[in-house]
Amino acid sequence: MSLELGSVLPLRIDALAAGGDGIGRHEDLAIFVPLTAPGDLARVRVHQVRERFARAHLLSIEEPGKRREPACPYFARCGGCSWLHVPEATQTEARIRILRDALQRIAKRSDLPPIESRESPRTLGYRARARVAYAAGRVGFRMRGSHEIVPIEHCAVLDEPTQLELEQLRRRPPHGRGEREIRGFDVRAEGLQVSPGAFFQANRSLWRDWATLVAQCCGSGDVLLELFAGVGFYTVQLERRFERVLAVEQALSAADLRVNTRAEVFGTSVETFLQTYAWDPMPNVVLMNPPRIGCSREVMEALSEHLPRRIVYVSCEPSTLARDLGRLPTQYRIVRIVALDALPQTHHVEAIVVLESG
Repeated sequence: MSLELGSVLPLRIDALAAGGDGIGRHEDLAIFVPLTAPGDLARVRVHQVRERFARAHLLSIEEPGKRREPACPYFARCGGCSWLHVPEATQTEARIRILRDALQRIAKRSDLPPIESRESPRTLGYRARARVAYAAGRVGFRMRGSHEIVPIEHCAVLDEPTQLELEQLRRRPPHGRGEREIRGFDVRAEGLQVSPGAFFQANRSLWRDWATLVAQCCGSGDVLLELFAGVGFYTVQLERRFERVLAVEQALSAADLRVNTRAEVFGTSVETFLQTYAWDPMPNVVLMNPPRIGCSREVMEALSEHLPRRIVYVSCEPSTLARDLGRLPTQYRIVRIVALDALPQTHHVEAIVVLESG
């Protein structure tokens, strides 16, 4: 292999990778390049070489591929939006491919149904919450690949109320340095109590349709078990479809969950609940919405032991989704997959996977 640190070479970008970079090949070695798009012929400088891949900085675009002019003056400096230079249709194609690749490669699933796509009603001005950084009177977002702050006057993906929160914070910057959440709603969103610091989906334009879609995937019946229930974003719709809902959530969100729903709330970790609850029997339907790190092995082993008829897994990270599904018995078939453009202009992939046993 002739590739060395500092090498400058032309590179055709084939696709967008899971981390947001474009990816091309040189002598069968994968090279990751930020800020590129599929079809680009880029001039790049290599800054890292490993046995199976390399990383490079973009020097120039010799021939543009599927790209556009970014609708933000901070793009390429701000680390918030990695795909603002890529048309929405190309972003959607990339999310579907990244999700399919993870399920095939990591979960070893070859029997996948066609992956559906749900696009965001808004691709800009959709975000109702964000974390901003501040230091020495500056307020904004972290610089790409750095802890430095890019001061931001107007963010293209924030909705109007959240943009106003950003402007207020800029007028009166906090002392010291750190991060702070801004959100375009007070303690209520979609009729739900959401305490400061509690997690809530960011894309305001998808809230209602997203919750409805998950509820439809769960179906209806007598008992549903919801793991990682949060503040009850899905629970309120599930209560209309099931006679009984058991909702598991710990820490801050559990208090909101009790206010927002009539479900039987268990304020403990999912692992503790699955180990101690007296099953008689396991509910037929289990909905799970874990954080980005996915589920522990103990959670997947408990589900494998009790074998609910249907599992609906809502994921924000394809790699951990695939890892967790790979831990389930092979008798579970994937019957539906939906990729959500939940955070347009970013590389994040949200997905709903429905599995049934037998």
